[in-house]
Amino acid sequence: MSRSEKERSLSARVLRIRFKSADSAWKVLGVETDTGPATVIGEFEEIEEGLEYDFQGKWDTHPQYGQQFRAFSHHSRPPRTIRGMIAYLSSGLIAGIGPKMAKRIVDRFGDKTFDVISAEPQRLLEVPGIAEVKKEQLVRSFNEHKNLQEVVTYLTGLGLSANMAVRLYREYGDETIGVITNNPYRLTRDVFGIGFRRADEIARASGVDPSSAQRLRAAISFMLQQAAERGGHTFLPRDELCDNIYRLLEDIATGSAEEGRHPSLEQIERAVSDAESDGIIRVEDEAAYLLKYHRCESQVARRLRQIHGQQALAVPDPQIMDKILSQVQSRLGMEYAPEQEEAVRQAFRSGVMIITGGPGTGKTTIVRGIMEVAESLGGGLRVLLAAPTGRAARKLGEVTGHQAHTLHRLMGYSFAEGRPVFRHDAEDPLEGDVLIVDESSMVDIELAQHLVDAVGPTMRLILVGDADQLPSVGPGNFLRDLVRSELLPVVRLEKIYRQDEVSDIVINAHRINSGNEPVFVRGGESYFVSRDTPEEICEHVVQLVARLTRNGRYGIESVQVLSPMHRGASGVTNINNEIQKMINPHSPAKGEISRGGITYREGDKVMCLRNNYEKGQAGIFNGNLGIVRDVISSDDDLVDEPTLRIDFDGELVLYGQSELNEIGLAYATTVHKAQGSEFPVVVAVLSTSQYVMLQRNLLYTAVTRAENLLVLVGQQRALNIAISNNSVDERYSRLALRLSGS
Repeated sequence: MSRSEKERSLSARVLRIRFKSADSAWKVLGVETDTGPATVIGEFEEIEEGLEYDFQGKWDTHPQYGQQFRAFSHHSRPPRTIRGMIAYLSSGLIAGIGPKMAKRIVDRFGDKTFDVISAEPQRLLEVPGIAEVKKEQLVRSFNEHKNLQEVVTYLTGLGLSANMAVRLYREYGDETIGVITNNPYRLTRDVFGIGFRRADEIARASGVDPSSAQRLRAAISFMLQQAAERGGHTFLPRDELCDNIYRLLEDIATGSAEEGRHPSLEQIERAVSDAESDGIIRVEDEAAYLLKYHRCESQVARRLRQIHGQQALAVPDPQIMDKILSQVQSRLGMEYAPEQEEAVRQAFRSGVMIITGGPGTGKTTIVRGIMEVAESLGGGLRVLLAAPTGRAARKLGEVTGHQAHTLHRLMGYSFAEGRPVFRHDAEDPLEGDVLIVDESSMVDIELAQHLVDAVGPTMRLILVGDADQLPSVGPGNFLRDLVRSELLPVVRLEKIYRQDEVSDIVINAHRINSGNEPVFVRGGESYFVSRDTPEEICEHVVQLVARLTRNGRYGIESVQVLSPMHRGASGVTNINNEIQKMINPHSPAKGEISRGGITYREGDKVMCLRNNYEKGQAGIFNGNLGIVRDVISSDDDLVDEPTLRIDFDGELVLYGQSELNEIGLAYATTVHKAQGSEFPVVVAVLSTSQYVMLQRNLLYTAVTRAENLLVLVGQQRALNIAISNNSVDERYSRLALRLSGS
């Protein structure tokens, strides 16, 4: 029997989102029905607590959790319901009205609320807290957004919540219905939080044929973008792209009224060919690219070849270099090893040079030497220092004693006409003689393109990083591809200098990277705590964080928990919830906002989950960490909705309730998200329940995030598996091939 033959309807109000997967749209909902409480499970791209929905699905009995309603689709109730009206009035578009005031108004006038505001506005004075001035403000704002009422009515009929309808109206204005009618798949590109499945539901409700060219092209673009965002790939092999799309559309159709009607693999292959012919994608040697990633990869390779060949700066005379190096070592109070001295010399023989090595191998010593030599040559060469993140730039400045910038700030980033813009590019390059970029493993292909475009015609580019660490969060494999290409000079540093002065964290990092077990010494900076189950691991981690932060010993920003995965008892999501309960519980004295089953309150440590170029002075980027300083009420004239004021490295940035899907709790985070950042204390989780993520380069990256104290919590077997597993998740990228010319 097919799933559709068993399908039932369930009308319910969502009381609580009990569980929310970090890797998919899967959620567990606690709901209230006419017959009492119930549990609803399924994939919901967006759903709001407190609102009513009609769910379609079937009842299942779980051996552990009992009866559950498995939803295949859902639709929110029209906004003329009491809760829909409250959601609309408190959405942020009606000036000066927050959730409490919205509830008071609707409690007073019920389902006649909108009619009262439109036809009898004087009656609003009957509501406590509304005086003449607020009434005029409310009515004026309500009338300005009358078109929104039509939009909300239309979109909620297609299954969106009132809050999501308002978000779309903010994006498209009075054109919202037209945009969605003409191409609902635009939502996957324009609106964070709406994936292909959700947009496809809307499209199918609007009558889009399952085999239409519009739907298939949207699936092609979505799959390539997902490959970039989740896998870091700049392209997908053509066959893999077609297979992935086929499986996606087959899964969507399974159990629906159109089961078996999804497009065939042949239709998808033709759609890919048509998309290539029409210039929507680029296929090169069976590698299917989104145009922007093909352009980035090609431009990076072309510009690096150009910079590599730049010889506008004369190579210093060897005797002069000998003299300068001797003077530099005297000033710095050190004696360079032969390979360090050769690295400094190499920096002035090539247009591009790469310095790669682990902690303690002398990368900073070489950078300082390059800077000193540059300042001594030709009357003084100008050196620019940069790194991908604010944390990395600050550390680079501290260890060199010179000012360092983030790459975005150095290149004059701004946001204009709806897109990020860099002032310095090929037409207006950076002014200077040598550009040194630290933590280059964090640079993704898009940032790399802006970087190489901004390098001036007489400038040397020196890339410093650790190619053995995990690659960038964004797409591409920039540093590792450059090393693999064998086109550019690479200085590989492997020896630990002044070993008696380095911490055992550094020594253990190198042991792990070489495939050897770490050695934990009593009284050292790193140690291992054995715990058997994911639950025991989580409990110990939470207690440890509480002890470390108690009495101000460490600030919460100084202690970072790292776990390989989001899911499970020892995963990021659960550890975050448990740490929040322990060290920052609910208090009447603290403001808080909830959305999507997550509560954010004053004092919470949070992380940005997507690049937002409009936030802050130079954008807030995926992986940036911050602290919630306070919560601004929607009754405050400063904001239209409850809003968090978050401190990102000294910059205060506002995130409204409708934007909270762009941030997450960050007491714990994945190792990938911690790249490029170092913390005084790192607590790293090791569990065989996360077997798929137990890899040497992931463990190595986690260990190298710790500055003063490293605590590994978990199973010895998990540690052994990670060290022995030297396989690397390869990313699809052709940058190395483009550089090598093969």
